[in-house]
Amino acid sequence: MKNLFLTSVFMGIILCSISFYAASPIKVVMEDGVFVLQDDFKEIEKDAVPDAITESVDNYFLNSDISKVYVNEAKEYKLEINQNGLNTIVYADTSGNWITK
Repeated sequence: MKNLFLTSVFMGIILCSISFYAASPIKVVMEDGVFVLQDDFKEIEKDAVPDAITESVDNYFLNSDISKVYVNEAKEYKLEINQNGLNTIVYADTSGNWITK
């Protein structure tokens, strides 16, 4: 029983530390007395999007259009997708794999 408890505590510590390092940094800046979250994404041209991401969007979002594209230093892409009049924001890596934020 003692070993089971120690194992679960050890696994909890490991999992918490892994998720801490996997998170993307978000800056909190105070402007005019209001805190603003900044996620370090910079807007780029739609032509600069890797083909793998474009293919993933075409496969998962039928009849959609990429309206805006942003990228950060970790080469994570933030895409604003317009599908049937609804705007959706998704995140992807350079290989076209979806990222949960």
